[in-house]
Amino acid sequence: MALHLLRMISATALIVLCTMLPFLPGRYDGLAVALSGMAQVFGFVGLLLVPAAAFWLAFNARRRGATGVPARRDGAAAAVLVVAAFVGLIVALTAVVFSGFSLAIVAVALWASFVWKGARRRARASPTAPRLTRPTAVALMLVPIAVTTLQFSLAGPVSEWSRGRAIRNSARLIADIETYREAHGRYPPSLLALWPDYHPGLIGVAQYRYEPSGDAYNLVFEHPSLRLGTREIVVYNPRDEQVATSHAVDLLEYAGQALEVRRGYLTVHPANAPHWKYFLFD
Repeated sequence: MALHLLRMISATALIVLCTMLPFLPGRYDGLAVALSGMAQVFGFVGLLLVPAAAFWLAFNARRRGATGVPARRDGAAAAVLVVAAFVGLIVALTAVVFSGFSLAIVAVALWASFVWKGARRRARASPTAPRLTRPTAVALMLVPIAVTTLQFSLAGPVSEWSRGRAIRNSARLIADIETYREAHGRYPPSLLALWPDYHPGLIGVAQYRYEPSGDAYNLVFEHPSLRLGTREIVVYNPRDEQVATSHAVDLLEYAGQALEVRRGYLTVHPANAPHWKYFLFD
C-alpha cells in the first residue's frame, strides 16, 4: 500500500513539476514550455479517467461481493484502458501546438509503443486475469484530481511570482536604455542583435523585445500562461502607452482606431510594477 501511495505522489509531483518548469529560474528552454503545455492538457483531459476508474472499482466491488471471487475480465476495464489511451493521445498531440511536429512525432511514437505493448500483454493474459489491478484504478482516479487541484491552486501565485521576476530582471536593460537616451537625446532605434545580452532569468521566457513607440518605447516579453489556450504578453512603456497586437499584418494594413479594434487581446491588466501591463490573447 505504501509503495502504491509513493508512486501516486511521485507521478503527481512529476506532472506538476513539468507544468511549472517554464516559471522556474533559469535560461530559456523551449522543451520546458512544451512539457508544461502537455502537463496542463493532462490536468484537464485526464479528468476523463476519474469516472471510468470509479466505475471499474464500483463494478468490481459489486461482482466480488456477489460471487466471493475476483472479478473476471470485463468491459469496464476495457473502457478504462480505452479512455487512458485516448488521454495519452491527446497529451501527445498537444506537442504540435507547443513545439511543432518533431516533438509530436516522438510523443505519439512513445504513446503507440505503450498501447501496443499493453495490447499484447492483455492478449496473452489468461481469461480470468483482471484487466486492471485495484491500485492502478485508484491511481487513475486520484492522480488526475490531485494534478488538476494543484495546477489550479498554484496558477495564480506562481504566475505572479514568475512575471515579477522577469520584470525585476529587466531593470538593468531599462537603465541602459535611459542612459542611451541621456547620451544621444533619443531612445535607441533598435536593439535587434544576435545575442540579446539581457536575460529574463526564467526557463519559459526567451528574451526581451524592444520597439520604439512614438517618443517612448515598448519593452515586451511573452510570459508562460497556466490558462489553456491563452497567451500572455507583458509590456513596459515609460509613458504608460503600452500596446500589444495579435497579427503583424494588422500593423501594416490599419492605423488609428481601426487598428485598435483589431489588436486582438482579450483583457489587459496592470502588473505589480510601475509602467508594466500584461495582455491576454486567445
